[in-house]
Amino acid sequence: MSLTAPYAPPPVPERRRRGGVIGPLVLIFIGAVFLLENTGYLPPNFWVNLWRLWPVLLVLAGIELMLAHRIPWIVLAGLATLVLIVGAVAVNSSRTGALSSAAATTLDTSLGDATQAAVTVRFGAGELNLDALPRSAPGRLATMSYNGPPDLAPRPHYTATGGLGHLDYQTSGRPGPGFIPFVDHNSDARMDVSLAADVPITSLIVQTGATQAHLDLSSLRISTIDMSVGAATAWVRLPENAGPTTMHISGGASTITLEVPRGVAASIRHQGGLSTLNVDQNRFPLVSDGLYRSTDYDTATNKVDISLETGVTTIQVS
Repeated sequence: MSLTAPYAPPPVPERRRRGGVIGPLVLIFIGAVFLLENTGYLPPNFWVNLWRLWPVLLVLAGIELMLAHRIPWIVLAGLATLVLIVGAVAVNSSRTGALSSAAATTLDTSLGDATQAAVTVRFGAGELNLDALPRSAPGRLATMSYNGPPDLAPRPHYTATGGLGHLDYQTSGRPGPGFIPFVDHNSDARMDVSLAADVPITSLIVQTGATQAHLDLSSLRISTIDMSVGAATAWVRLPENAGPTTMHISGGASTITLEVPRGVAASIRHQGGLSTLNVDQNRFPLVSDGLYRSTDYDTATNKVDISLETGVTTIQVS
């Protein structure tokens, strides 16, 4: 008598789970935008407006969750690509419309009864310039000029207490930071701020987003400088006759150029991630890991103490 093994149906091959297509497509899209911008096929700063596409990521994630196992991946990829292209066109079309409605504003701020001032400048995206007022403007602390969308025009808020004036440039009269990531900030706006050269500035705070910043502080008397930059390009010329000045800079994906005037000593400390730091060691030799210092720093009358805390940043100090 022979024994026969019980019949068992052949195993059903396990269906291989398909990876998501939205994430790779987003990376390809961003890379393509940078490539086209660098080769001149897209205008400069085109990528800045792509931050406004963040709600599209939610739409794409929902599409993938709903349709990932119902339609072929190539169809899903095509649909996602179409959504990204339409979103990019809509974002930059609205930017063009904003340009046509740009407004120009110039506002002066008087020093009042104060003898010194603390100044805060917050600017989202675009071009920021800061320099000194002519000495022929007695009693004036600052002048601000703005050209861009009217709803993003900054307004000066000024109070004076105990001889110290507080000047804060805010957007649309709302308190708080002028730059919040993923909020509509127009990259074609321009803000020019001029401060009185003969008024001691106890502190200057500058907060920027995706900005091209040009700060000529050489003629100003500033004790403390605190800069926070986002995806920015910043050029800063430091005070040349302000005595001791302390400067702190924190940055994201940015390019920062610092110029120390001749005759001004400097101590430069740096800590950061994937940063490139180029320091003129003929003027500021390396004295320890991450610390550069002028040989006459301790005895110099005019000197700056610079602290750098940066991410993916290129920094030039000369």
